[in-house]
Amino acid sequence: TRQEEWLGQTPARRLGRPEEVAAAIAFLASESASYVMGAALNVGGGLVMG
Repeated sequence: TRQEEWLGQTPARRLGRPEEVAAAIAFLASESASYVMGAALNVGGGLVMG
């Protein structure tokens, strides 16, 4: 299937969980990320690396 093909290309070999995406969003919205500007945070299981 298309999903199996996509998962085969993803280093994590699985779909991301909602709480993993939520954790990234919570970090970017927190005081801990106050010095992070103009950055892209890829939450994709390693699909986009480099």
